[in-house]
Amino acid sequence: MSNELGYEINYGSLAVAPAQPRPDPDAPLYASEDGVVASLSNNECIFLVRRSGDTHVMTFQVLQALDQSREFRTLDEHAARILATIPGLQAQRDGVTRVLESLTTRGLLVSDRDFIQRVAAATPREPAPLRAVFIRACDRPEQLARLLESLADYERRTRANRHYVLLDDSTARDAINRHRDLLREFARATGCKLTYVGAAERARLIERVVRAVPQAAMVLPQLLADAGGGDRFGGGRAWNTALLLSAGARFVMLDDDHRLPLRRLDDARDGLDPNPSAPPTTQFYRNIDNALGAGEEIDRDPFELHLEAVGRPLGTLAASARYAIERTSLRGLPLSRLDHLRGDAPVLASLHGSYGSSRTESGAWLYRLPAAERAEFTRDRDGYLRNVEAGSIWYGYRQARATTAGTFTPFAFDNSVLLPCTNPLGRGEDALFARVMALCHPGALMLELPVAIGHVQESQRKRSPRTLAAHTPRFNYFIGDFVQRQLPEFNAADPAQRLGLLAAHLRDIGAASEAGRLRQLREYLAYARADLIEHMQGQYDSAPDAPVYWQADVRSIIEANGRALIAKAPPRLGDWPADADDAASARLLREDTTRLAAAYDAWPALWTHAREQGERLLGAL
Repeated sequence: MSNELGYEINYGSLAVAPAQPRPDPDAPLYASEDGVVASLSNNECIFLVRRSGDTHVMTFQVLQALDQSREFRTLDEHAARILATIPGLQAQRDGVTRVLESLTTRGLLVSDRDFIQRVAAATPREPAPLRAVFIRACDRPEQLARLLESLADYERRTRANRHYVLLDDSTARDAINRHRDLLREFARATGCKLTYVGAAERARLIERVVRAVPQAAMVLPQLLADAGGGDRFGGGRAWNTALLLSAGARFVMLDDDHRLPLRRLDDARDGLDPNPSAPPTTQFYRNIDNALGAGEEIDRDPFELHLEAVGRPLGTLAASARYAIERTSLRGLPLSRLDHLRGDAPVLASLHGSYGSSRTESGAWLYRLPAAERAEFTRDRDGYLRNVEAGSIWYGYRQARATTAGTFTPFAFDNSVLLPCTNPLGRGEDALFARVMALCHPGALMLELPVAIGHVQESQRKRSPRTLAAHTPRFNYFIGDFVQRQLPEFNAADPAQRLGLLAAHLRDIGAASEAGRLRQLREYLAYARADLIEHMQGQYDSAPDAPVYWQADVRSIIEANGRALIAKAPPRLGDWPADADDAASARLLREDTTRLAAAYDAWPALWTHAREQGERLLGAL
């Protein structure tokens, strides 16, 4: 422990607060390293830097100066803050300046340029090849026809000649036949290689994989085919099929209600926004056609735009002009909030926004918009009544950002490392996947690009009834929140072992007594509803001049969730039967957690076999 910081600041008695300096835009910015402190004596302590593990001995006075310098600001600003915050230092500017200069020399105050260089430092890695573009489809031939039309236009312009795989989860015979016809027409128009995966093909895939991994004989049909979920949404089945058929490679996934081209807002810009709390942009349009024409079409291959990022370390991207971090964008951010920006962090998936229909079931998020966007949302009553259904919007970011977990379905995936399966049943399979991926690969990132894809649903949906009702999260969100908030820290480095540890915790939930399971559900629902009430109350209090119709709906949301909080109703999750009583809710929690635990236990062996098979597995279909 040779790094000693022994400066002493003599406290004076002047009470005049120093004038705050005007920041020099060209001056370097500095932020203090995050660390752990242990006392050595009444005057000295050890400061352990979290990032590097280095230890420094310093006085508590120096520690105070370090604590007041957490955010990226100039040294003059840090000195002024220390002088104004710590009593009795007004006459000690020279001493404070010397302490700050010493902290920079010791590396405890990190400059903006050093931080950016740190992020951009990485060993280049050649990404895995692209296996295919997978399309999830289910009984919506008109939607699929529009997607394939936009893909055919893309193929004619770029001559990329990509391999497309249709994962057809349809149950209606007419839809299945129409989907096959559309694929044949697409093949004739583009010359691309196509693979159709319907019920018969999934059955062959299951049979082939089970012969090699017999211990998964009971689990694999649930993961890929009929999970016995009645009328519950089953988009996770096609997702898991894509993961197996692309194991060891990269892949792209689309839904049948997507459409190209990718578009960007007129003021979108290059660079990586380091702020993890940077808000997205939401814009509203009179109708779906206006939303589909908003922004500008990107002039690059949209697939290559995403594939350039996925499978590479963040540092490789940050060293390029497209994803460089601007020095001034660090102002006001503490290093503790930038821990995810590591040069060696792998980018395992890419995300984008959407234009057209909202990707959410509920519109509750619309009541958390920033003030400027709230004004557009509520500009007039007729527009407000249209906007609450979120059927004609633009949602996305103006600048790329890195995140440890996304909310929506990624566009491109790096499946050369073990990516977890998701729940084959229920909506929210994308949010669950993101949480579990972050658990399996701590430090890995998703990259959100400042582009959006068209999203046009088969009909305009009414979201306001769900918005105004009591918040009742679905099972996949329950598990995602459990992963994020309640799991202890795992130490294992192997993602398969981490997935097994998660499975053990899920089995533990299911193995609780009926009273214990009901208590967990009630506590979770109380937390989710109280959290929503708090946010809505904050929005209501901060917007006293908002239109009365907006205020009335916010009060309705608060009241609906308040009534649900005190009601003695069964603790039912959102995708369980509406008439589920206490016993049924407890039983469903046990069944769903046990089923998902079995899937996580079996998945590493299934994925490893699929990786060893490579393209042969897809070719056999």
